[in-house]
Amino acid sequence: MPRRSAGSSASTLPSLVVVGNGIASVRFCEEAVALRLNRKFRITVIGGEPRPAYDRVRLSRYVKGRDEASLTIRDSEWYSAQDIELKLGDPVSKLDRSRGCVVTESGVEVAYDELVLATGSAAFVPPLEGVGLQKVFVYRTIDDLEAIMSAAGEASKAVVIGGGLLGLEAAQALETLGLKVAIVERAAFPMPRQLNAKAGALVTGKLESLGLGFHGSFAGQAIRRTAEGLELVPEDGAALTCDLIVISAGIAPNSELAAAAELECGVRGGVVVDHQLATSDPKVHAIGECALHEGQIYGLAAPAVSMAHHVARKLAGKRPPDFERPDLSTRLKMLGIDVVTIGDPLDRGETVEFEGDGIYRAITLDPRRVPVGALGIGEWPESSQIHGWYREGRALRDKEVARFAAEGVIDAGAASASVLAWPGERMVCNCMSVTKDGLCRAIACGAASPEKLAEATGASTVCGSCAPLLAELCGSPAAPGRAMSPLLLIAIALLALVAAVLVPVAEVPVATSVESFNYALDRFWSDALPKQITGYSLLGVSLLGLLISLRKRLPRFRFGAFAKWRVFHAAFGLVALGALFAHTGFRFGDNLNACLMAVFVGLNLLGAVAGVAAGLETRGGPRAASLARRLRPGLTVAHYVFFWPLPVLVAFHIAAAYIY
Repeated sequence: MPRRSAGSSASTLPSLVVVGNGIASVRFCEEAVALRLNRKFRITVIGGEPRPAYDRVRLSRYVKGRDEASLTIRDSEWYSAQDIELKLGDPVSKLDRSRGCVVTESGVEVAYDELVLATGSAAFVPPLEGVGLQKVFVYRTIDDLEAIMSAAGEASKAVVIGGGLLGLEAAQALETLGLKVAIVERAAFPMPRQLNAKAGALVTGKLESLGLGFHGSFAGQAIRRTAEGLELVPEDGAALTCDLIVISAGIAPNSELAAAAELECGVRGGVVVDHQLATSDPKVHAIGECALHEGQIYGLAAPAVSMAHHVARKLAGKRPPDFERPDLSTRLKMLGIDVVTIGDPLDRGETVEFEGDGIYRAITLDPRRVPVGALGIGEWPESSQIHGWYREGRALRDKEVARFAAEGVIDAGAASASVLAWPGERMVCNCMSVTKDGLCRAIACGAASPEKLAEATGASTVCGSCAPLLAELCGSPAAPGRAMSPLLLIAIALLALVAAVLVPVAEVPVATSVESFNYALDRFWSDALPKQITGYSLLGVSLLGLLISLRKRLPRFRFGAFAKWRVFHAAFGLVALGALFAHTGFRFGDNLNACLMAVFVGLNLLGAVAGVAAGLETRGGPRAASLARRLRPGLTVAHYVFFWPLPVLVAFHIAAAYIY
């Protein structure tokens, strides 16, 4: 008879049970803590493995150091500190919806008021004869890898069945173990879900240059034991002999528990969820690789994280909008090969390609020339920018398309820009869906090191490819040529000096005699014609300075490097103060004029100080950079706030001048 969990009746709080302890489960718990769900519910997490959740994306690293702690996402102490009960090594074997409880293999019964299924997936095993033979392994868990490493000690050759992302990860682990590795794949090239034929051919060449064999269009029929070891027999052609075989041919969602409880599941597995990620039972939710959303299993970390955050917000009463198909872009480095996919690069549309020395880049455009996908093999500095355009729906101009086809770049200056110069909405960490704005907010709250930033936001904790960007945001020395230019720093410093020192200290006194020099200036400032000329000149200079906003936000307004636009913006601010002197003599006046002068001068002063802070982030010492990072977001916001009253005040000022 099942025995009731000791903690299940100890509290009057409703019970929230999470089945599974993978990436989706961990990120759900983190979001639950952020939303204080651990004060609203008694949360219990039940994991089948005997260890806390670890990073499967970087599982091959375990081969080198055999250090579980380096892969662990959240240890048991973290759960305890958050008042979350973590049960490990005793998987759930039954879901009893009629009684509102789950039962583990050991017979422990845990009641729930809300249930989150985060059971993940298992390795897909193709229906081959002989898959149960000794020295035939799957590649999915630390235990799997331990068994492979044990067998590798007496082996010299290995075959990996599967040439997708998981297969290449397995091949990397085996290659680290010193084995000669051959990869077999049903498609003609590796990673067929992400790559086209040209990119696949380039990756094949890179794999072979690393000493790995790749056998495309290979349909396995059986695995057999021979006197020499194992033999993988294809449907046609020569068999491959080896000492061990690793199957890494995809995933199969762990939905047996849900199916047995008569929740709606897909024909090929997966728990069917609606747009709020609820199953056919409104008290049961599914996230991660076990959830079937719009007929699709999302086998990547980023969608699992998005699902986890969505359900946590829903349970917290936040009423999130419907969950939509997530961004499936990936950026990874596998076996030393850089691979970038953005959106759906295999979608139909106009595909613009560039091939160079060991690199391949392609952008797929819809009829409006908006990127719907992009694909890159080899280093591609511009990929983050193109990812931003994909998310923003920014169309490419004919000149940009032509340049990309000829040179493989669209805006070389922007591509080489430091992450410090990226727009706030640009995605820095694809896996955790963390933007630059999100990282800057975390830095402003005290996460001043890459480690603390990763802890606060989750960025870089999955695949790790964005770790250098976090270091750069936290003040590590920028790459050569990426710091703010000296010309821009000089322009900003002069603007700050003039705004802070000369205004209003340099106010020209009123003339006391017709013979004084001030009398001539008074005549100049009171005469209608010079007043109109200097006033409209000031307005024109100010409007020219605002063109930088168009450069940042309008898709068709992209000519010129952004760094040069920043110099012009600062220079126009300086010229505007000179025009202001010519128009007013820095006399603030009264009432409306005083408000207008204060707003105009404050706008320039705040913009200049924010610019100086931005410069200190890359050119200042550690203390100055740290202080600048904390102050700059507020200064920038204040600069924007001071702008909004300006058009209204200018309109009233001009109207008043003509009326009175």
